[in-house]
Amino acid sequence: MVDIILIGQVSTADPASCSVRVTFAERDNLVSAPLPVLMPGGWGRGNAVPEPGETVLCVFLDRSYSAGFCLGTYYGSKETAPGNINQHGVWFEDGSYVFYDRSARLLTIKASGGVKIEGDLTVTGSVTSSGGVL
Repeated sequence: MVDIILIGQVSTADPASCSVRVTFAERDNLVSAPLPVLMPGGWGRGNAVPEPGETVLCVFLDRSYSAGFCLGTYYGSKETAPGNINQHGVWFEDGSYVFYDRSARLLTIKASGGVKIEGDLTVTGSVTSSGGVL
């Protein structure tokens, strides 16, 4: 029996085309053709392509493994999701993050390299500082 849903590891990633090549250890280290990575669509589109070494889930359109899609990566037993159940956001490898905590009703931003804002900035409410210039 030939599976059309496989788990593998990203061998190469191409952010420009939002595609990856995936190696499947259980298929004698078969390496896929470039597979498009599914991304959120609509007005808030994403561009995060899984990196080499990440485990991904792929689906193929035929049994030749020549056409298919990378459905994305997932958290397994070795790695846990950042944040907690009330937090939704993005956590970056350098320690930066942006998340909304629905229980605290608070948007939190940490930028390891600073923050750049282009355009007008309007602040409604008070501004506080914990030790910097204001």
